[in-house]
Amino acid sequence: MNDQKNIKLDSKDKKILEILDQNARMSIAKISKKTGIQRDSIMYRLKRMESSRIIAFYHARVDPVQIGYPVYSFVNFTLYNLDKEEEHKFLSYLKTTKNVTYIAKTTGKWDFTLSIAAKNLKHFDEIITQIRYKFSKIIKEYEVASIVEEYKFDSVYELV
Repeated sequence: MNDQKNIKLDSKDKKILEILDQNARMSIAKISKKTGIQRDSIMYRLKRMESSRIIAFYHARVDPVQIGYPVYSFVNFTLYNLDKEEEHKFLSYLKTTKNVTYIAKTTGKWDFTLSIAAKNLKHFDEIITQIRYKFSKIIKEYEVASIVEEYKFDSVYELV
């Protein structure tokens, strides 16, 4: 559990976050114009949200299909006989595997969830086969769920 103190956000912070979610490259002047909040206040609020890690980073959301990776799937793994060293090897391998675009340790039936972007089904199978081969002693079970279409991708700022 995170021991950090929760930072209180108000409606002005939410307006700023909403605009940044739409376009993280928008200038302070344009954010000020769209929100009616003074530029100095926006800069102060952004610095506060960045330093408190409410804004962890800015990024572009890239559509894998548009860059030649139409097979985009989540893969869930249940592991066994796992010790700290094996877990470290497993995570290190996944982190350095180019086509693994997301890794999360999870609770419940699955121990880890990752996403893989591949050029085609054969390429996807090669990536999964390599992971399964390399870690056959600790992979108990896995399941693939391919993304067919996305319907919602909200940011957590809407919870404010």
